[in-house]
Amino acid sequence: MFKRATEIVTEAGGSVIQGFNVKEVLDNEGVIVGVSGSFGKRSSKSPTMSFTAPLTIGAGGYRCPVATKLVEGIHSEPMRDDDHYCGGYREYWEDVGGFDGSQGPIEIHFIDEVIPGYFWLFPVKEGVVNVGIGMVISEQRKQKGAGKSLKKKQRWVIENHPVFRERFKDARIVEGSQKGWQLPFGSPRKSPPSYQPRRSAGAGVMCVGDAASLVDPFSGEGIGNGLVSAKMTSKYFDKDDHSGGFPEEEAVAYMEDLWETLGKELTNSHRLQKVVKWKKLMNWFVGKASRKEEMGDMLTGMIADKEAQKALWSPWFLFKTILLP
Repeated sequence: MFKRATEIVTEAGGSVIQGFNVKEVLDNEGVIVGVSGSFGKRSSKSPTMSFTAPLTIGAGGYRCPVATKLVEGIHSEPMRDDDHYCGGYREYWEDVGGFDGSQGPIEIHFIDEVIPGYFWLFPVKEGVVNVGIGMVISEQRKQKGAGKSLKKKQRWVIENHPVFRERFKDARIVEGSQKGWQLPFGSPRKSPPSYQPRRSAGAGVMCVGDAASLVDPFSGEGIGNGLVSAKMTSKYFDKDDHSGGFPEEEAVAYMEDLWETLGKELTNSHRLQKVVKWKKLMNWFVGKASRKEEMGDMLTGMIADKEAQKALWSPWFLFKTILLP
């Protein structure tokens, strides 16, 4: 994908640079006009370079400097809400039992010892599996002792849980693959200071993906919404009409359209995330799904299939699927 995107940019007369570290987001009286920084690490003594444009896109993940400047620096709004941020930890493992080849479904497991978080596995290439654990940060803070550490929780699952201990008995960790990070969920805030789920655009700027806090709060998947938001930016920026700068009114239209497009799905996923916390309800739900094919398809589909998730917006669908025999 990166290779093809680079080709499209260069064919259009643009340039792609890598290894550039943004040290400052430039603004003029609240209008973002570009970025400055240098190549190499932050401590690098390489010369500072500045880039300006009518529109700056923030696509730097959960710690995106452009998003931080927009939200905290210009509008003095909170960038992070621990009720809507998820801590994540992952490792790559080789030869995990239960996988064949380089493709397969995403496995999401709700284990007693991990709830209100979840444990996942999915293949990334031949013989290699992404193994991880996630939990909403506000819930993670409530854990006691070693339970606060996602890394230690994952190690316990791999070494002690009867199901996964067997699947990992011949597996080997890929050294250097350990990584922790945060996922900014797109779940609706109770009292947002401006826009849902968080301010993601302004004069001279639009943010996409994780930088716009669009990660699905149930599955933890963010690539799909990242691509949707990226595509939508082209709808609101016109290189001729906005050559003097991307206007605030178009930024507002983008944010409203973004929530109109993704809001129902993200709100629904937030409800599902809350259901997982209630063990008895989740057991009943899964038990019902095991006996009713339509509900089983819905349960498996809602993790990654947006069309399956849309069915959950319908009260009638829920009534006939869950309550009727």
